[in-house]
Amino acid sequence: MVLSATIFITILGLLGYLHFVKIDQETLLIIDSLGIQMTSSYASGKESTTFIEMDKVKDIIINEAIYMQKVIYYLCILLKEPGKPHEISRVVPVFQSAKPRLDCLIEVYRSCQEVLAHQKATATSL
Repeated sequence: MVLSATIFITILGLLGYLHFVKIDQETLLIIDSLGIQMTSSYASGKESTTFIEMDKVKDIIINEAIYMQKVIYYLCILLKEPGKPHEISRVVPVFQSAKPRLDCLIEVYRSCQEVLAHQKATATSL
């Protein structure tokens, strides 16, 4: 009886881990005039999507942190304070599960900055 309960709890824990924790794929989609969509696909097939409007985005940066005696780099979105556009209200990390290498992050960063520069240029010309 105890063995059956232990096996059942282990299987239930594994399924919960696959459904809520284990991220299989993360994507970042930037649409110039609309915003930024971040999608996380879990191992169970579940998807979680977050959308940030472009007028709330102040900038996209590569940040660094010290983790387990090494320096890691991650991509972040800086959000504007609603009443004060020169202040930052939140920092949103983009790839929370995957830890891409710095050269990959630089490629994504450059692409994001191109889109942001084009969006700012069109916003100032209007």
